[in-house]
Amino acid sequence: MTFESVYKTLSEWQTLIGAVLALGAALWTVHEMRKQTRGNDERHQNELLRKKLAARAQMPDALSEMSGYVRSSCGYLVSGKEKPAPPVGATNTLKTVIEHIDTKEAEKTFDLVSWYQVQHSRLMGSQKPKAIEKAEMLYDAALLQAKVNRLFDYARNEPEETRPEKPSQAEMIDSLKSAVTVQVWALKTDDFAQVVEIIKRRHSPE
Repeated sequence: MTFESVYKTLSEWQTLIGAVLALGAALWTVHEMRKQTRGNDERHQNELLRKKLAARAQMPDALSEMSGYVRSSCGYLVSGKEKPAPPVGATNTLKTVIEHIDTKEAEKTFDLVSWYQVQHSRLMGSQKPKAIEKAEMLYDAALLQAKVNRLFDYARNEPEETRPEKPSQAEMIDSLKSAVTVQVWALKTDDFAQVVEIIKRRHSPE
């Protein structure tokens, strides 16, 4: 085959050859773009995972601080100690982690922070509360502790216990014991009869 015949053949097929080359270039471009997109997606998912892990790592300390605040609240109501300082560090941390943790736990954390704001407002507004008022505020504290307890397993990356949406009577009473401390509960069990009655009215046995 002479050069002239090769040239003539190429000239006749140049449009098709150009189209094939253009298609090949387009396919290569699409492949590279998809590869880059997958890389970007993977980096984004890794970044989200790191943020979630960092958020969860902060939660146990924040929840422990919140539990300390609950016990101090009960110390004021039961033993006449000073009103507790607001747990600013804990609430700020919990507000921040909502953005990065799993949706279900984010909703629980939002609910916890919201209830804290209600509980704290009622507690700070109290001046020499009567017995029934103390019982209501102890109930508030027990419910806050129950909400804290429900987040601890997730925060510590431990298997989570399946619970009904609303705490049961047993869960609330356990939270009340934790809030007032087991020692105080043992010494003053009768003093909490009104709180227990409120719990029984508002929560189911199971």
